[in-house]
Amino acid sequence: MNAKPLLSSAVLLSLWLAAPSAAPAEKNGWVQSQGSRAELELDVLSKSADWSMDDVDAEVSTFGLSFALIGQLAWRGRLHLDAELPLAYGSVSASFRSTRLGVDESSSAGSLLFGNPTLGAHYARDLSRKLAVFLGGSLSLPVLSDPNADARATLQATLPARAFFDLHRLIPQHFPMRVRGGIETELATRLVYRADAAVMLALPTSGGDTELVLEQSNELELRTQGAFGGGLRLQTALTLTQEDLAQVALEPFVVYAPAKSALYGRAGLLVALDPSLGFGLAEDKIATLRLAVGHRF
Repeated sequence: MNAKPLLSSAVLLSLWLAAPSAAPAEKNGWVQSQGSRAELELDVLSKSADWSMDDVDAEVSTFGLSFALIGQLAWRGRLHLDAELPLAYGSVSASFRSTRLGVDESSSAGSLLFGNPTLGAHYARDLSRKLAVFLGGSLSLPVLSDPNADARATLQATLPARAFFDLHRLIPQHFPMRVRGGIETELATRLVYRADAAVMLALPTSGGDTELVLEQSNELELRTQGAFGGGLRLQTALTLTQEDLAQVALEPFVVYAPAKSALYGRAGLLVALDPSLGFGLAEDKIATLRLAVGHRF
């Protein structure tokens, strides 16, 4: 076997990693993969479905709140440490009524639970004043090892909230490993494009099947001369171990990022576009309110 191509590739990669950055792109404020920050994310999902036949009425309602405390710490130049601490609250309620049968019953289940804590690292650098790249990976601790009925109801209410993105945070009875990379570029003055891709491999911890999910997202953001901006995000999750392979979702969003402040915020509505979770504005489908607030330091 000829080792020269492998050796040449290794040398080129080492030179690329060690090369000085072309310009400090993060000073422009649109680069998210660089620098240190702390962020709190909140997803809100509420949906319901009802059925009626003759004098029989049935209804199922779900409500989910997903929290995530996210940290990114610049460490030793271009290397960054990452951490995620997810928390979820969810409830599922069902009712069944029939005058002819003399039945009027209802039940509910739900709880507050901690998700899988995640630790990782990524390498981020500028290729020019208008282009930045990053690549990294993470491991999630499988704390959701044996969910009871209330925990399963919480997962039912919260797991679909991101249209099968970021499943490593709440996937039960699995050990998730994730690799992620992407680019950030300023296409024009105050017009920013971001693209990233991730592969999540989740190994079962107590029976079950291995899960493999590919994530890809594209985001276009326009910032005004003031503190506000907005844009669109299009994402696709490929759940390669499930029957329904692809799930596409669209998120219009607004951002608040004053130039002279380290605080920032974002609000968006993530709408699933195709089955099985979409169309998101229909009954019992996925339309999630996404909120985030953070601080750079």
